[in-house]
Amino acid sequence: MRRDQCADALFRAGAVKFGAFRLTSHETTNPDAPLSPICIDLRVVRSDPLARTLVVDEYQQFVRPIPFDVLADVPTAATPIVAILADRLGVPMITPRGLEKTHGLGATIDGAFEPGQRVLVIDDLITRADSKLEAIRCLEAGGLVVTDVVVLVDCQQGGRERLREAGYNLHVRYTISELLRYYMETGQIKEEKGHEVFRYLGI
Repeated sequence: MRRDQCADALFRAGAVKFGAFRLTSHETTNPDAPLSPICIDLRVVRSDPLARTLVVDEYQQFVRPIPFDVLADVPTAATPIVAILADRLGVPMITPRGLEKTHGLGATIDGAFEPGQRVLVIDDLITRADSKLEAIRCLEAGGLVVTDVVVLVDCQQGGRERLREAGYNLHVRYTISELLRYYMETGQIKEEKGHEVFRYLGI
């Protein structure tokens, strides 16, 4: 099953790591929290040809039924993947910058677009949805229409609910629970490690 092949490739590429990690939340909202026993870093996918191809395959299959005019990445983790996907699909790609540039044209969105176009926002993963909401605000301020967000992995830390409350649909290829169970079932991680992560995440 190709979905399982992608999960295997993520593990082999080192995109899913187990140990003790400081996360973004340690630097922002909760510096005294225990270190995380898992780290999902999909930036490494760009360096692994097989994982990169399989990830783009998954996105390509996943976005097919969603209506859109333009793809937008949430910089920078998903940027190379979205660029390859846009090329495969033959559609435009834009990038919300968030902060107004002080040089050049001062644009807050890189790329060509028309106000009123429907944008599909793509990122690698979602935790609390902060970066997704920031990107959406930037796109909507440019006159674009956003209704849907696509991610490869949902870390199940409230991001889906926050997007839903804000009026956006989230499409997910894997939840972190699904990945953990798959890695446990296939012997890629020990059951006690998987349960340790479940306890840490409260899922």
